Amino acid sequence: MTLITRSSRQHGFTLIEVMIAIMIMAVISLISWRGLDSMTRANTQLEMRSEENTRLMHTLQQLEHDLAWRTTTELPAGALDMPEQGTETTPDKPTLQPQAPLMSLLPVGMDVRRLNQIPLQLELVRAAPAAPGQWQRVRWWLQAGTLYRSAGQPTNSYPLPTPKNADKVAVLEGVASFDIRAWEPQQGWRQLPATGRSLTPASGLEIRLGTRRSAGPVTHYRRVLALK
Repeated sequence: MTLITRSSRQHGFTLIEVMIAIMIMAVISLISWRGLDSMTRANTQLEMRSEENTRLMHTLQQLEHDLAWRTTTELPAGALDMPEQGTETTPDKPTLQPQAPLMSLLPVGMDVRRLNQIPLQLELVRAAPAAPGQWQRVRWWLQAGTLYRSAGQPTNSYPLPTPKNADKVAVLEGVASFDIRAWEPQQGWRQLPATGRSLTPASGLEIRLGTRRSAGPVTHYRRVLALK
């Protein structure tokens, strides 16, 4: 009687092979994670830049709307400018007028000035779109890296209410600079506020904004608006 024995040989992975496979999977996972992380960060930066550009465009559009709705005629004088009743006024003596009289560079109802804590402040009188036949004062200024806007109450009587700081709205943050220049025909650009008077009124304004993202460089934006 003959016994026939079978020897079954089991096939499997050795410990070294398992470790190599785990290392390869770890490297692939790391590469994939870094790729996804870079894509996520790039997408986040694009969204942030898109939001910043949107806020910047809204700011420039609001400035353009305020200038487009500005008054083009002189408002009536206030009570303090009128002579008191019962007093007689004597006409001024005629004087020789120069051939080219000097005038204000900015149109009526617009003023640009610099204060101690405010680098630049723009104030203008505009028609109130929600209240036909009435006007309001609008003020723009830069303070502590934020561009603010404040509008006074609409009215049809003079003097117009001054915009209150309590009603100010933070329009744009991260602003490093806010400058305005006026185009004087045949003379060129003049920095505002202008020193002295001009021969012809300004025909355009240049709005310049410098924004900064975190600790990065300042990005400058420029918008030229015509004064009609």
